[in-house]
Amino acid sequence: MTRRLPHPLALALLLAPSLAGAAETCRFEGATSHDGRAAVTTTVAAAADTLTIDVSLALTMSAWFADWKYLGQEISTWRAGELQSVATNTRTIVDDRIKKQQWDLFLRGPRGLEAYRVQAKTLADFQRLHPGFVRHWPLSSFGQGWVQDYRAAPPERRPDLDLPANAITPGLRSPLALAFYWSRFLPPAAGIAPVFLPGFKRNARTELDFSPPQPGNGWERRQAPLIHPGLGRTGSSVAAWVSPDHYLLQLALDVHAAAASGKAVIRALGCQGIQIPPAGP
Repeated sequence: MTRRLPHPLALALLLAPSLAGAAETCRFEGATSHDGRAAVTTTVAAAADTLTIDVSLALTMSAWFADWKYLGQEISTWRAGELQSVATNTRTIVDDRIKKQQWDLFLRGPRGLEAYRVQAKTLADFQRLHPGFVRHWPLSSFGQGWVQDYRAAPPERRPDLDLPANAITPGLRSPLALAFYWSRFLPPAAGIAPVFLPGFKRNARTELDFSPPQPGNGWERRQAPLIHPGLGRTGSSVAAWVSPDHYLLQLALDVHAAAASGKAVIRALGCQGIQIPPAGP
């Protein structure tokens, strides 16, 4: 069932990057297990009282006798440090064939974060179900202004992907925004960061319990175990190296699941523009 978004201006917050221009852009590169390579670009912009964080990543690797490519984008908006919306576009390509691609939007309202989705298994189905969004089907269009066209798709309302209001706690973060932005501004003491996992039908909330800062030569290291039913009981973790002036220098992931395990180390290449610190907690 398709359903129109609740208000003609429901996506206005998500258009902030195109309206305000990029205030800060940072780029990262790294290596992963299975001869993988990762490239990440983050753009942070502020307009009025709204902060917009746009993170795009591309991952390529060879595993299970195939060449894999994963493209992911997360656009999140924040007011006073609190999550207002998340838009995600994820695409999985195996041996140059599209296996999965979907565009999700989560809008915060009285009942929590309400979910919408655009997807189809074939181009013919996509043209039939989402005629106003067809230009975003080709891989070459990844990350190119899809949010502005989302309402015209039209998207499908997905209550099964909602995060209910009672699961939204102060300081709730989205994964990529936490990894590449909020990790730069963690409180000086140890503490827990609640995390929303967009697109999960079950267990869409988790928590990262960050250690106190571990000082080094020109950096502080913060680490947290990754705990989720989809992972093994122990061994998974994330760590961030941050400079004294709040720039992310390096991010390391060590993930262990029942099906597979993997590691990644992603290092900063540099940032351009003006750093925007958070306006809230």
